[in-house]
Amino acid sequence: MGKNYLPEIARMLGVEIGEEFDIVYETGKKADWGPYKITHAGLVDEAGGQPLHIRAFFNLLAGNYTIQKSPWRPKEGDTFFYVLTNGEIQKYVFEIDNIHTLMLFSFGNCFPTKKAAKAAVPEMLAKFEEIKKGVRE
Repeated sequence: MGKNYLPEIARMLGVEIGEEFDIVYETGKKADWGPYKITHAGLVDEAGGQPLHIRAFFNLLAGNYTIQKSPWRPKEGDTFFYVLTNGEIQKYVFEIDNIHTLMLFSFGNCFPTKKAAKAAVPEMLAKFEEIKKGVRE
């Protein structure tokens, strides 16, 4: 059996095998059947069944369609990182029934890696200052 090039193709398109994304047509409209993902078998849609027809895959490769990554969402028990009001990074475990983790997520202060949280520090500190301003008034 020959080499499976799909992991390399996925990386060239900016995603990993199994990572969900939407397909955006040349018109800017999102494809209806997303999210999609590239597996070792090919491009599959939300049903995750058989690989889709080659036309959509070819249009992605040719640059006619683009990939719009789905935002990261933690699952129950996932470790995540968030930014404290002093700019430090804190590690925590996501719990679906925990008001603290739900508030962090809904505020956009929930990151899959420490590196991603560090990159978000300026944005999060600006959000915190905006909220503090409203509370002080």
